[in-house]
Amino acid sequence: MKLSILIPVYQENCVKLVSDLVNQTKRLSIDHEILVYDDCSPIKCEDNRTLSDLEGVTYRELEQNLGRSKIRNLLADTSGGDVLIFLDGDSGIVRDDFVQKYLDAVQTADVVRGGTIYCDKTKVGTGCKLHWKYGSKVEANSSEKDPCRFTTNNFCIKKSVFSSVRFNEQMKGYGHEDTLFGFELKKRGFSLVNIDNPVEHLGLKTFACFMQSTANAVRNLHKLSSEKQYADFVGELKLVKAHKKLLSCKMDKIYAAFFRISKRAMLHLLSKNNPSLFVLDLYKLGLYCNCDRK
Repeated sequence: MKLSILIPVYQENCVKLVSDLVNQTKRLSIDHEILVYDDCSPIKCEDNRTLSDLEGVTYRELEQNLGRSKIRNLLADTSGGDVLIFLDGDSGIVRDDFVQKYLDAVQTADVVRGGTIYCDKTKVGTGCKLHWKYGSKVEANSSEKDPCRFTTNNFCIKKSVFSSVRFNEQMKGYGHEDTLFGFELKKRGFSLVNIDNPVEHLGLKTFACFMQSTANAVRNLHKLSSEKQYADFVGELKLVKAHKKLLSCKMDKIYAAFFRISKRAMLHLLSKNNPSLFVLDLYKLGLYCNCDRK
């Protein structure tokens, strides 16, 4: 068996992450490789260019940006492993047996999710409060709160399984390419387990970047909702359920108009040091209701 650890990077310094992985893989009696592909970052991290000097590491800078789905498919296609571990470039390793835990778990499952943790609130910069709160309350240990939720920042999968599912390259930008991937795994009946093997999410977004990502994710979800093959899957998501309730009461257009009036006030509330996730839900619902507006 050969292990491939696959890390897409976009404007991130992942030297510490890769060095920690190299130290762990050296202790294992298994053939392995670590592939790190920079997805055409506009500003390259010079430190990352030293990664190829590390044993078993391949670092590559792409000449054009592929996006979140396509670069992960490329990493898998160019890997030689039977088992794949996908990690985001802004991850931090928190366990000394991180790699070994995945190798043990994947023996009896097709897909293994390790989870995510976030730093203590006192360490969060003022401009990143919303992302931290959303991440720590919603995304951290999300598999325990919502078994249907799937995130791409930290999981292990057999390559034969990945090759039959892959990421949907029609999904552009940030948002729901991971949810759709998880749906396809479930639809095809692959076994999936959750284990206590988290990484720390280090790359907290500023308020402006987080809201931009949120808007793109809502647009992607709206696009999925219009495709018949995903109707059952999309219908189970909280945002779509809320929109359906508005439709059933013929309140969708009223709420869409209300949102356009109150959008600035919502953004102001969300930019505070203790933002409300309920207001964030209202904001996303407003975006969703306005997706069809020309």
